[in-house]
Amino acid sequence: MLSLPVRLIIAVGLAFVLSSHLNHTPVTYFYSISVVLKDLLMLLLPFVVFSYLSSAILSLQKQALTLVLGVFGLVIVANMVNVFVAYGAAQSMLGFLKPICLDGSCAFDKITPFWRLPNPSFFSSDKAMILGVITGIIGSLVKSEATFNVVNLIKKWSTKALNITFIPLLPIYVFGFVLKIGFEGSLVTLATAYAPVFLLCFLTIQAYLLFGFLVGCNGNLKATFLAIKNMFPAWLTGFSTMSSAATVPITLKCVEKNINNSAMTNFVVPATANIHMVGDGINITLTSLTLLVMSGHPMPSFTMFLGYVGAYVFTKFSGSGVPGGGMIILLPVVEKHLGLSSELCSLVATLYILQDSLMTASNVTGNGALALIANKLFAKKFACVKTINLAKN
Repeated sequence: MLSLPVRLIIAVGLAFVLSSHLNHTPVTYFYSISVVLKDLLMLLLPFVVFSYLSSAILSLQKQALTLVLGVFGLVIVANMVNVFVAYGAAQSMLGFLKPICLDGSCAFDKITPFWRLPNPSFFSSDKAMILGVITGIIGSLVKSEATFNVVNLIKKWSTKALNITFIPLLPIYVFGFVLKIGFEGSLVTLATAYAPVFLLCFLTIQAYLLFGFLVGCNGNLKATFLAIKNMFPAWLTGFSTMSSAATVPITLKCVEKNINNSAMTNFVVPATANIHMVGDGINITLTSLTLLVMSGHPMPSFTMFLGYVGAYVFTKFSGSGVPGGGMIILLPVVEKHLGLSSELCSLVATLYILQDSLMTASNVTGNGALALIANKLFAKKFACVKTINLAKN
C-alpha cells in the first residue's frame, strides 16, 4: 500500500528506535536475514550484468553503427568525467572527517551473522561483464538471432527475479543493516558525520549538471536556464518514480523542447536512460570514499582509482532500471576496486537507496544535458543517416 521510499524511511526509523531496546540475539537474526538477502543478490547479479551488457551491444546492429558508437562513446566519457569529479571533490573536501567504527570491529558487543550463503567464484560479476562484452560483439558481427533471443531471455528472467525477490524485500534488507549499526552504537555518529557529505554531494551534482547544460547551450546563460526549466517535469517524475526507465516518456517531451529534433531525441534518450547516470556516478563514488575514510582507511591512489573507473564505466552498461538498481549492480565493483568491506558496501547501498529519489531526478536531468551535447556533435551525421535510410526505402 505504501511506496518504496516511504517503506524505506519506516524501516530506518524502526531500526533506529529498536536498536536501543533489543538484545544481541534478535538483532543478530535480523542482520543475518539481511546478509542472506545480500548473498542472494550476489548470486543473481552476474546474470543481470551479463544479459544487460550483451543486450546493449547486440542492439547496435539495429542503428547506424558510427552514430551509435559516437553516442555510446560520449556516454563513456561523460560517466568517466562525473566519477573523476566525485574523486576530486572527495580529495579536496573530506579532510575534515574523523575515523569512526562503522564495521563493528571496535564494538563491545559485535554482531556477526548466524549464517551465510556461499558465493561461487566461477561466475562473478567481473567475469559476467567480460563474457557479456564478448557475446555482444560476436553476436553483432554474425547477426545471430539465436544469441539475441537467448540473451533477451536471460535478461527477462533475471530482471523478473530481481523485481520479484530482492526489490520488494529492500526495506527488510535495509532494516537489518541499520539495526546492526544502531545496536553497535555507530548510527548517530554516522548520521552526524554524513550530513555535510550529503550536502557536498548534492552541490557537486548540481554544479556538474549546470556545467553540462552550459556546454550543451554553447555557454548561453539564458538558453541554459530555459533548458533546465524545460527539464523540470522530467526531474519531478524521476523523483517520484525512482526509475529513469519509467520517466523516459516525460524525458522525451522535455528534451524535444530543448533540441527541437524528434529523431535525435527518440534515439538518444531511450538509449542512454539506464547507462548515463550523473547522480549515481557522483553519489555512489563520493559516499563510498566517505565511508572508506570514516572507517580509518586512506583515500585510494589515483592509479588504484583508475581500476574502479574502468569497472564502473562498463558495469553501467548493465544498469537494470529498477529502484536502487544503480547501486545494486555496483556493489561488487565498490567492494573489489575501492576496498570496502561487505558491511561498508551494504551501508553504501543503504545510504544510496534512501537518496534514490533525488539521485534518479539528477540522472534524468543529466540525460537532458547529454542529449543537448549529442545533438551538437551528431545532428548532421544523424540527418545523413536518415536521408540514406529514406533513399533505401
